[in-house]
Amino acid sequence: MIKRRVEINIDGLIGPTHHFGGLGVGNVASIGSRHRISNPKAAALEGLAKMELLSSLGSPQYYLPPPSRPNWQFLNDCGFSGERGDILKRCHEQSPSLLSAAYSSAFMWTANAATVAPSSDTTDGCLHVVPANLCSNLHRGQEAIERRKQLQRLLSPLLSAQVHTSLPAVMPLRDEGAANHMRLCSRDGTRGVHLFVYGGGVGMKTSGFVARQSELASRSVASALKLDPNDCIFIEQCSQAIDAGVFHNDVIATSHQNAIFFHELAFVDSEKTIASIRSKFESKTGEELIAIRVSDRDFSMAEAVRTYVFNSQLASDGEGGMSLVCPDACRDSALLAPLLESWVRDPSNPIQKIHFVALAESMANGGGPACLRLRMTLTPNECESLNQRFRIDAARLEELRSTVERWYPEQVRQDDLLRLDFAELAEECESRLRNQQ
Repeated sequence: MIKRRVEINIDGLIGPTHHFGGLGVGNVASIGSRHRISNPKAAALEGLAKMELLSSLGSPQYYLPPPSRPNWQFLNDCGFSGERGDILKRCHEQSPSLLSAAYSSAFMWTANAATVAPSSDTTDGCLHVVPANLCSNLHRGQEAIERRKQLQRLLSPLLSAQVHTSLPAVMPLRDEGAANHMRLCSRDGTRGVHLFVYGGGVGMKTSGFVARQSELASRSVASALKLDPNDCIFIEQCSQAIDAGVFHNDVIATSHQNAIFFHELAFVDSEKTIASIRSKFESKTGEELIAIRVSDRDFSMAEAVRTYVFNSQLASDGEGGMSLVCPDACRDSALLAPLLESWVRDPSNPIQKIHFVALAESMANGGGPACLRLRMTLTPNECESLNQRFRIDAARLEELRSTVERWYPEQVRQDDLLRLDFAELAEECESRLRNQQ
């Protein structure tokens, strides 16, 4: 008997060195916030509140603690050695963006951590995970090894799980994880179709930004995940979307179970793409695909990027419907608010409830609710077999909030990155968070 699957969320806890370095390639929010004063304490508490909400909706919630920052090994590998205070000073003088990268808390956006295929979809019946190499960005490539180790710890009790190495970190194989991957599945989660979205099909560049997911990487990841090629669809992003600041697919489209929610300019030849997805999905599952299309006339690409509505999280509500977890910016949009209300009133639309979350710090750096989480679809037994030290419950939330309140700074300026005492405070905080596991 095939058991119903459950979707879990794994969020990255925002670190104490969260700052606005403006390093995100093609990320207009990140670039626009460059060198603003950040508030790591507020950022982490916002992230924890979002985890608590998803847990209350019935989604099993896990988290990954912050890796150590500043990353001294990263700085050593880049040619900076000696006394730590001197390293900070010389790196700032010679390459301030490199110093910012060494302090980066971009690992908070766990959607980029990996791409996952559940055991029900793979040819060998194992859960497969491919950590992303994130080689498109100076500050993110260092995360690949860190995240692989954490995911191995999370999944280590699950003997059938395989955490692969990342693809080689070269630009033709640039991979940014689940932010460019969607799994559509039957309502019980047992039969799935995988959508891999890539940019720059003709050349590496659009007219404005470098496309951060390559077709070759998407196809290589699908192969490593041991997916049946007949269950995969490879979709090219519209260059107009990339130029508007859609650096990942999850800024302009999302999905959950049998529903896909997208802007009409998300994909090249959108109508043909959705028709192909519908045909494959309905053939695979025997269920109807619900495609929620938002037209550019009703809601512009610029407003989509500003509000991050497509970076909302779709989640089952336990009553046969879905909830949409949106950034606060969506509530404040005069164009979007009535659109959201119409979805809830429409009996044919599976979205029955809207929840708004405050994520001002993450949003200012270019990441909404869906950026902060990695999804895995598991059997109940697989879920129970995970390393429960990563599980979020009331006691763990209280413990994490207490540490954040006690140790996290309320302001970080670029000049703080030069201070050895700031680096030491961050390391102490991160050590305490890791020890809580």
